[in-house]
This record gives sequence, C-alpha cells and structure tokens, in this order.
Amino acid sequence: MRWVQKLVDFNFKIMYRSGKQNIKVDALTRRADSVPRSFEDERCRYQRTTILTSNRMKIADLEEEENDEPIYRLVLEANRINEDCILLREAVLKGEAQYEGTKLRDCRVQNEILYRGDLLWVSFDEHLQMKLIREVHDQPSIDHSGILRTMKVIRRYYYWPSMRKTIGRYIRNCYICQRSKASRDKFNELLHSLLIFEQRWKDIVMNFIIDLPSSEGKNVILTVICRLSKERHYISCFTDDERTTAEKTAELMLQ
Repeated sequence: MRWVQKLVDFNFKIMYRSGKQNIKVDALTRRADSVPRSFEDERCRYQRTTILTSNRMKIADLEEEENDEPIYRLVLEANRINEDCILLREAVLKGEAQYEGTKLRDCRVQNEILYRGDLLWVSFDEHLQMKLIREVHDQPSIDHSGILRTMKVIRRYYYWPSMRKTIGRYIRNCYICQRSKASRDKFNELLHSLLIFEQRWKDIVMNFIIDLPSSEGKNVILTVICRLSKERHYISCFTDDERTTAEKTAELMLQ
C-alpha cells in the first residue's frame, strides 16, 4: 500500500526486458565484492536449512493392506467364486436373455469366467467395485479425473451393471475432487450500499433481548435504534411462552 501511494504520482509503463539486455541491474546484483568468501559468512548459513529434524520426525511402521494383490486377480477370483456370478454363468449357458433383472446380452463364459464381450465381469461386491474405482481414479496418471474419463478407462477391461451410477457416487464423495472442484455458481450481483436517510427516525431497527431474569414483572427488552443518528430507546416488557406478537409490538411502539 505504501508503494501504491508513492507511484500514483508518476506516469510509467512496465516493459519486459530480458536478462541479456538488463546489464545494469545484473551488474548491481552480481558485484564481485558481495559474493560470500567462505562458509562462515552469515549469508551462507541460511542457504541450506534442515526444516524437519530427526527429533521432530517419527517414522511409523507401514502395515501391509489386506488382500494386497493386483486388482485384476481380485476381480478374476471374485468372478470365479462369487455366488451371483455362478448363477449368471449358469443362466448364460442356458441361453437366457436376463437373470433377475440383469441383462445378459453379449455375455459369454470362457474357462468358467463370465465376460460381457471382451470385458471381464466384476461381481456385485461393492467393496471390490470401490477398490477398482479407487485404483483407477486416485492414481497420479489419471489425477482424479471426472466421471466420463474414469468410466472410459475402467470400461477398457471391466464391466458391471450400473457402472456410471457407482462411479459417479464415488467421485461425488471423493474429498480431493470436491476440495479442488471449481465453483460453477452464477456471478453474484454487485453489492449496493444502504440508503442514507436525511430525516431522523425515518428508518429504524428493532430487536428483542429475551430470556432475561424477571424484574418488576418484566423479562424482555425491546431495543429501537435510529439508523441515521444511532439514537436508541429501550422498552421493557413481558412475554410468555408464546412470545410477542406483531400487535403487541405495535402497542409498545405507540406508548
């Protein structure tokens, strides 16, 4: 702010100048007599600073996750032993078009594994589906992409009914995605200043101070403030559990 007040008196133009052309400034910043001569110089002391020392850092033992296997093997094993997948395979072998609302179009069985076309069928295990989505969505190469891109990557190799719904629910609940999501709200209108009245007590503000200890049969204070002069009046009154109505408030104002 100090520099703004200083520069406001001048008409100037900011222009870019490359380092090769900016010889005068380089000569001032690279003076031979200002270069540190030894490591005892105070300027060298802060060039390398250890921020996280050993006494401030505790390395915890990393526990191996359960079922720490490649996701493809987990999906393949679940496809082979899952009860729902077994029933679907039997329905496909019988030539049925659907089984309990699940469409089996383009489905086939190969080596006791259920496929939909060339895509490996993922069992109805929600935990396994979430693990597969996390494996694709959270990896650095994908960088928390949206629903369509995540679904496009998964559908290269896998399939299960209602994929889009499951992937969309996961991404909507992803903390990193929601934290970095750009706001798509409409631009708010510019703020407008409140009107400044030229006459006292033309515009007032009222407020009730309630739940006060009873004193001389009163337990509420009505404050009335003039917005122009900031003068105020305090009116003591009583209210029951039904609170004060608009009619009672009008009577207090007319007193």
